[in-house]
Amino acid sequence: MNVVILENIRSAYNVGNIIRTADALWRQVRLSWYTPSPLENIKVVKTSLGAENSVWLKQFDSTADAIEQARKENYMVIAAEITKSSTSLDSMKKSDRSIAVVFGNEVDGVLDSTLKIVDEVVHIPMKGIKESLNVGQTSAIFMRALDQ
Repeated sequence: MNVVILENIRSAYNVGNIIRTADALWRQVRLSWYTPSPLENIKVVKTSLGAENSVWLKQFDSTADAIEQARKENYMVIAAEITKSSTSLDSMKKSDRSIAVVFGNEVDGVLDSTLKIVDEVVHIPMKGIKESLNVGQTSAIFMRALDQ
């Protein structure tokens, strides 16, 4: 996976965390909708600890625009979300194409309109009582797992 698309992430600290992880794993980060940018939000810069200067970042007006660009670059686009028809990350079939993953808002997840236009919806299988993880943790798990 080479691309992370952040859709409506509220927390500047989560965005900074994801940018820092993207730097460690050599990923691009594409911001959409109201996701805070390090160009405009000091909290993102504080948390990313300079990684915002080495990670390729781009802001998009909408997630659909970010997905359209990823498709032009021949990425398979998946969404990290739990739905009735989502595929487990453990059982996702490997692709010859690079992958772009959409991560959604901390409370509402990936928008329904976005889920309709991705190639696949994938979830992390949860064994405990909680149904989800923080978006920073989730993105790190996806970034690393999709390299395997």
